[in-house]
Amino acid sequence: MKSLPKIICLLFVLGMLSSCAIKYLPVSAEGVTIADDYGIIDRKDFVFAVANKYWVKEPQNLTDFFTTFYISYKNKTEKKIAIKPNDIGLLDSSGNQFDAVSIDYVLDLLVPKEITFENSFDIPENQRQIWEDWRDAKNHLMADSFHFGSILPGAKKSGFVFFPKLRSENRTCKIIFQETGIEFVREK
Repeated sequence: MKSLPKIICLLFVLGMLSSCAIKYLPVSAEGVTIADDYGIIDRKDFVFAVANKYWVKEPQNLTDFFTTFYISYKNKTEKKIAIKPNDIGLLDSSGNQFDAVSIDYVLDLLVPKEITFENSFDIPENQRQIWEDWRDAKNHLMADSFHFGSILPGAKKSGFVFFPKLRSENRTCKIIFQETGIEFVREK
């Protein structure tokens, strides 16, 4: 019975944290279908899907600096297709454009330069866990980010794309992919 107040307090704190998080949901429009919070453009030569997803791995403070979208691109052709960072952009409700931020920029901002293999031998034993946590964070960023570049015939690439943080008063936004927009509205 002593743990009941602790559980109630924990649930209250979790409720407060989740209520502070901003989530955008896609809006159905001509040429855009909605499924599982994804806005989907399905064309003859590709399928592009995008959702406003939270980064939930280390480094957990990533969403303090960035608005994150999870994208997936399926190449339905028999040729390699190149996807470049300038093929995708984010517009806020005032029409201000935000470009995708490179993974290198995210790494430089959030992962200390000291987290390299060469420096792993110089870390005091009492700080080794911190070093391991940061190394895991770097690995998560590299594994779960969208990597721009060539997509092979019939292949699919998926991952997180990072944009500068939208202001909290922003109610709508739009992801532009190769001149086609997918509108998102803030969840209430």
